[in-house]
Amino acid sequence: MAVDFEALDLVRTQNRARSYNKRVGELAQQVTNLQELATDLTKEMPEGNRKLMYQERLKKIKDSS
Repeated sequence: MAVDFEALDLVRTQNRARSYNKRVGELAQQVTNLQELATDLTKEMPEGNRKLMYQERLKKIKDSS
């Protein structure tokens, strides 16, 4: 029985790529959820310098991603 090592290598590479893409998608969703949470939390903060500081930091994070 002949074993096609190139085909096996291709399948393994494709499986790794799928796993990687799935993990990247999960992490992207987590980032989105954390940004939404941070936005909601800053809305609930009392007015003041700290609120403005956190809103500016959050805006910089969103702009960079």
